[in-house]
Amino acid sequence: MTHLHGGRNSEESDGYTEAWYLPGALDLPAGYAEVGSFYEEFKEKFEDRFGDAWGRGDAVFQYANADRASTFWFHDHALGVTRLNVYAGLAGFYLLRGGPADLPVGVLPGPAPRPGDPPGWKYYEIPLAIQDRSFHVDGSLFYPAGRSAFDGFRGPYIPDSDIPPIWNPEFFGNTMVTNGSTWPVLRVEPRRYRFRLLNGCNSRYLILKIVTHPLANRPATPALPFCQIGSEGGFLPAPVQRDQVLIAPAERADVIVDFASAPVGTELYLINEGPDKAFQGGKAGTDYSPADPVTTGQIMKLVIEALTSPDTTVPPSQLSLPSFEPLGKASRVRRLSLSEQKSASLPKVGPRQMLLGTLDRNGAPVPMRWDDPVTENPALGATEIWEIHNFTKDAHPIHVHEVQFQVLDRQQAGRATRPAEPWEKGFKDTAVAYPGAVTRLKATFDRAGRYVWHCHMLEHEDNEMMRPYTVG
Repeated sequence: MTHLHGGRNSEESDGYTEAWYLPGALDLPAGYAEVGSFYEEFKEKFEDRFGDAWGRGDAVFQYANADRASTFWFHDHALGVTRLNVYAGLAGFYLLRGGPADLPVGVLPGPAPRPGDPPGWKYYEIPLAIQDRSFHVDGSLFYPAGRSAFDGFRGPYIPDSDIPPIWNPEFFGNTMVTNGSTWPVLRVEPRRYRFRLLNGCNSRYLILKIVTHPLANRPATPALPFCQIGSEGGFLPAPVQRDQVLIAPAERADVIVDFASAPVGTELYLINEGPDKAFQGGKAGTDYSPADPVTTGQIMKLVIEALTSPDTTVPPSQLSLPSFEPLGKASRVRRLSLSEQKSASLPKVGPRQMLLGTLDRNGAPVPMRWDDPVTENPALGATEIWEIHNFTKDAHPIHVHEVQFQVLDRQQAGRATRPAEPWEKGFKDTAVAYPGAVTRLKATFDRAGRYVWHCHMLEHEDNEMMRPYTVG
């Protein structure tokens, strides 16, 4: 099931995780379900709404494309196997342009060539999907077959305990891949470039810097800054200068990098200082060890070549971004929880599963599984604040389907409230919920239907850290 991540579409075109379908194959074993439990319902709704029928082994979606100009992406969302299908390559960019929330052509570095462009056409806007992968010696993808790859636990498994044998709580590859290539080289001119950054990793957080040497001591001194102009929901209220970009799985950052000060022949490197394990917040070199500089600490090499034409784009400091109107007053506050459960039968073995849920009247988490009754049911058109209380030790990227929300603030227990970071001031569809903290999000739910919200660490999502919610 394809999910347009960031798109605000009706329920039958959202890629609901239980509306999966198998290919229209001739050799399916007898007794196998060919579709998920919501496929037929959404098939009928789509035909009633748009008059287009789904056939065996397919589904048709319709995207309104009425959102703010944004960096979206699409990926598989089938229940329980999203981590495997995205890892295998079922993901890609979906860039939405135009409308009142975009900038005129020529203000920003230009997009990729189109059919009919002259030979040698140059382009200065480059989407970069960054992922971590591991490979067998023959070049095929490697993904761990069992739980032992995560923590060495070799059983007993279900049914002799409550630990599933095939689920790895997180996955971290040993190779960095950008747009499908391992450690590529990008040749750039001494001018401004627009990079659409996507963290497409299963579990890995990225902390990106541009430096002069790939093996520089971590944390490294940046050679060039990023100027962030947008996030998942389009342009920010104002550009934000950053020496590094923290980007969680599924998050996007729309940035300008100016190479004008780099002499021709200069070699620069896009590196990663996020950890080679689950991110828990903090600073590289102080609170955790950065990624291995030889492998997962390197993303891409940048080589400066001669300028072929003048740069007529607007410097980021002079940009006037499209107007941004915050959401109105909220009618309700929901208190939600993130929890981790260890084995109930084997001491010190865990985690067994990751769960979303609510809070009871005493503020304790009430963990829930995917198939528990729906508890989040905003009225159509309602604006709500969702308080995400993280009771786990990890930072979780929380994604809410159907809406673009605003990050309001965060609060650690016993500490003052901290406002959203400057680069979080625009609309977003994924936000980091830090351990031991409350993260407050505000959203307007203006499309009726059945959707989901979940952690976008895909190994977490595939083992219960996902819940359905309904609007209207």
